[in-house]
Amino acid sequence: MLAVTSYPEVYVQLTASRIDEQLAAYAALAAAVRGNAKAEAALAAFAPGYFNSMLLALDHHFMHRMRGAEGKDGNPLNEVRMLTDAIMEHDGVLRENKTIKYKAERAVAGIAVGETIALDAETFGRLAKAYVEQIGKRFP
Repeated sequence: MLAVTSYPEVYVQLTASRIDEQLAAYAALAAAVRGNAKAEAALAAFAPGYFNSMLLALDHHFMHRMRGAEGKDGNPLNEVRMLTDAIMEHDGVLRENKTIKYKAERAVAGIAVGETIALDAETFGRLAKAYVEQIGKRFP
């Protein structure tokens, strides 16, 4: 497949809506189990794998994006690329990418190189929002 240089605005918005729906469903589930210690513990154990998988699904919507348009400045597109690479290829441990100027202290998720990726609802939500915003700006 050829590299994608733009995405229709409606596609970007639909993707964002799907993410919002999943976050709302997760929040409803979390509210439903509140007060049940066993269910809360099960949900807490489930969440990192779920949100890591959600990140892979989000990135897949835009997987053929042209890298040149993405930039290399450590923006949310770079961050998601590095995180998904780590999830798929490095047992969930974030690795350095010499082509990207990544700084954990400026990153949306704030995960440092060498740390294991275990996203939660809040972090995934922030990262997904920033990612979709950057897609809209860099791939109009």
